[in-house]
Amino acid sequence: MRKRNRRGERGVSLLLAILALMVLTAIAAGMMFMSSTETSINSNFKAEETAYFAARAGVEEVRDRMLATHTSTVSALLPTQLPAAGGKVLYVLQNGVTAANVTSISSSNPMGDDELCHDFSFGGMTSTPANVRCTTLPSGSGWYVTTPSVAPFPLEYKWIRVTLKANSSAPYTVDSSQPVGSQVCWNGISEVALPTGTAACTNLIPGALPVYMVTAMAVTPSGARRIVQQELAQTPTSSNLPGGLFATGPGCVALDMAGGANTGSFNSNTAGTPTNPPSNVVSANGNVGANGSVNVGGTSTQINGSIATNLPASIGTCPTSGVSKTGNPGMGPLVNLPSPYVPPVPPLPNPLPPTSNVTYNNTTLTAGAYGNITFKGNVTLTGGTTANPAVYNVNSFNFNGNANVTITGPVVINIAGVGQSTVVNMTGGTFANNTYVPSNFTINYGGTGNMAISGGTAAYAVINAPKAAISFHGGSNFYGQAIGYTIDNQGGTNFYWDMAANSSVVTGSGSFYEISLRELSY
Repeated sequence: MRKRNRRGERGVSLLLAILALMVLTAIAAGMMFMSSTETSINSNFKAEETAYFAARAGVEEVRDRMLATHTSTVSALLPTQLPAAGGKVLYVLQNGVTAANVTSISSSNPMGDDELCHDFSFGGMTSTPANVRCTTLPSGSGWYVTTPSVAPFPLEYKWIRVTLKANSSAPYTVDSSQPVGSQVCWNGISEVALPTGTAACTNLIPGALPVYMVTAMAVTPSGARRIVQQELAQTPTSSNLPGGLFATGPGCVALDMAGGANTGSFNSNTAGTPTNPPSNVVSANGNVGANGSVNVGGTSTQINGSIATNLPASIGTCPTSGVSKTGNPGMGPLVNLPSPYVPPVPPLPNPLPPTSNVTYNNTTLTAGAYGNITFKGNVTLTGGTTANPAVYNVNSFNFNGNANVTITGPVVINIAGVGQSTVVNMTGGTFANNTYVPSNFTINYGGTGNMAISGGTAAYAVINAPKAAISFHGGSNFYGQAIGYTIDNQGGTNFYWDMAANSSVVTGSGSFYEISLRELSY
């Protein structure tokens, strides 16, 4: 038998084993790599989804807090103008986040607001192309205000930005026929850009309310970022004011007319060139009313219009009757309101004016923020235009030493009334609105202080103070409109309602409606 010499094959089994081990090692390494990759993908996906829903949680927190009825409302901080170098941007900051984190743009800071330049251009910002992060923000700190989040536990969203929407705040314009910088309004059906020359959304027909853009950024510990943006507005509702003098209070004698006061009306829009007295004044449509009861006293007192009340429309004793009278005054028909008339309450000036005392004597005052003003001598309030009235944010004001305050053009006075029981006292002088258009001198006040009104030969004004106690003094004529919680006109001031001011009062109802929601790629 022939034998083969297999000495040359020694070590082959070892070589094959090593090769097999290498193959198995490569397979194991590949499987481990694939497993690690899957884990990383899942981790990144989880982080991105966490950031997305955290950002959604941020916009929903602010959406809830925008309601004036919320226990931690931000309604007083909501912007009233489009962003500009002087303010109008609100940031709600999560715990541990500072304004410096938001306003610093760098590669090492993932929390910087590097999206703002795509919505607005102001304060020296540099625009960047779509889907490219911003590289600059406005200079200084005067363009924004901050407030803390009230989330019960830390979430991944870092900040929520609230602004009004402009015609150019999205990749597309709402109305290409209007300027790109126009404010956007919501009429309950669609967004509309505020036309040139129109001062506010509430002046549109049909009435509308501002659209807010709420933008939230979330950043997870792993560095994942998501930004979502929501457009919000309340659904506008409107109702007509029942009377030019109207008291919102529900109590007895919410409105007291006596001392020979007479009422009538005119229309500042149809009188041609306004005159003093108005050329179309009539002894009719001088309607008055209250949610509570109305008292009319004195034989020479004459209500040349209807008397509206939410109580029973009868003459008798409050609360079983909505109207009481003494003597034999003249009165128009009684009107029963089916429900209380609830006008909007003017918000506090934002930012709040100072509370220091200051006196102005024989001078001209320009628009701005002032504390507790005392007017003496001849003082002129410089007016603006109908579209852009001169705005005076004051804490309170009073006339002293036979002051004579003259209004030369459209003026709006917003009163804060911080620490003041009497926010307006005109008994020490008179005012003259020389435009003879009441809406050109508007006084807004949302507090519960007292207001003593004394006119003169050209007392044309609109007073919006639905929570204040208003009293008229001096027995002159007052042209325009006044809303207060209580109104005392026992001094015989004649009232003439400007029917041009009797437009629908537009208010918001319910929660803020989500018009749109989008995610931003930055």
